[in-house]
Amino acid sequence: MNTISAALVGLTLVCLPAFAESPLDDLSAGDIADGERLFRIHCARCHGIDGAGGDGSNLARPKLNYATDDIALMAILNEGIPGTGMPAIWTLDADQVARVAGYVRTLGQIDVEPMPGNPERGREIYNGRGGCPACHIVSGSGKGIGPELTTVGDQRGARYLRDSLTDPAQSQSQTRGYQDYLTVRLETADRGVEGLRINEDAFSVQVRDVSGRVESFRKEDLRSYEKIFAHSLMPAYDSALGERDIDDLVSYLMSLRSE
Repeated sequence: MNTISAALVGLTLVCLPAFAESPLDDLSAGDIADGERLFRIHCARCHGIDGAGGDGSNLARPKLNYATDDIALMAILNEGIPGTGMPAIWTLDADQVARVAGYVRTLGQIDVEPMPGNPERGREIYNGRGGCPACHIVSGSGKGIGPELTTVGDQRGARYLRDSLTDPAQSQSQTRGYQDYLTVRLETADRGVEGLRINEDAFSVQVRDVSGRVESFRKEDLRSYEKIFAHSLMPAYDSALGERDIDDLVSYLMSLRSE
C-alpha cells in the first residue's frame, strides 16, 4: 500500500461514526429502574414479577428464543410475535421500549434458577408412575391431550411447574388462554362424555376425551351440556407422589429446554 492509499484509509477510519454495539448500551441505572417499573405494569402479568415465567415465557435466561439480539428484542416489544400470545405493546414510546428491553436483558444475568431435585429421577417418574406421556408430548413422544412440554423449561419457572402438578385446576384457571383446555361434560341419549372442548359454535361442539378420541356433537341432540371452569382433567399429584418425587419431577420439567 502506498503512502496516499494508507492516508486515505486512515482518514476513512477516523471519519466513521463510533456506533454502539447495541442501542441499549447507553442506558443508565435510572433507565433500567424505569424499565423494571414498566415491565411490572405491562409484562409481569404473563412473564411473572421476576420474569421467571408463568403464562408467558421465562425471560430470566441469557439467551431468548425469539430475541436473538437487542434489536430483535425491541422489535418484539413493538410488534409482538405473530401466532403466539405475545402482543405488541402499543402504549410504549421508543425510549420506554429501550428501557424495558434493557431491564429484560438484566434478567438474563440472574443466576439460573436451581433445580429442587434430580431431573434424571424425575424423568423416570414422568415416564413411569406419573403417567405423563398419556396426555403430554415431549420431543414427539406421547399424546397431545394436554399442553406440549418439549420446551416447558424455557416457558415456566419452578413455582409455576410445582403448582401445575399439585393444584392443576387452580393453576390452569389463572393461566391466560386456559379456555384452550376447558373441560366440558355432556350427555347424549345413551351416554355421558367428559373431555376438553376443541371447538364450539352455535350448533355443535367438538370434544377430545382422555383417550385422545375427538368427537363432534350437535347441540340439538344433547340432553345436557356443561362447561366446567376452574377444573382440570389432569390429576393433582400431591396425593399420589411424595415431596421428593414432586421435586424431581419439577426438575425434569425445568430441564426441558430448546437449547
